Amino acid sequence: MNDLNDLARRYVAVWNEPDAAVRREMIAQLFAPDAAHYTPSVEAHGHAQLEVRIATSYDKWVEPGTYVFRAVENANGHHDAVRFNWEMVRTASGEVDSVGFDFLTLGEDGRIRTDHQFIES
Repeated sequence: MNDLNDLARRYVAVWNEPDAAVRREMIAQLFAPDAAHYTPSVEAHGHAQLEVRIATSYDKWVEPGTYVFRAVENANGHHDAVRFNWEMVRTASGEVDSVGFDFLTLGEDGRIRTDHQFIES
């Protein structure tokens, strides 16, 4: 596995990306074509559904200028599995409003096959 903190930063960057075409390319680079993303209330399968899922999050949290997501430099992993935290930060104050945890499994090509997302606080 390459630098796992770099993977976490690239993963979080796609959630902050304002340009839909760039976001689509980032998704293709990060996720396998048949990748699955899971939260307790949402499932997305494949690039098209991932685009909708990520755009919906961007539109709700980032686009209004209230929040930005950032990776925590704690990624680690083994056997094609990676875990890391991320934070949802208020843009005006820098205050962390939420902390999340992602558990990824990677394919042989290093792209994400499954993404299980948890909100810790």
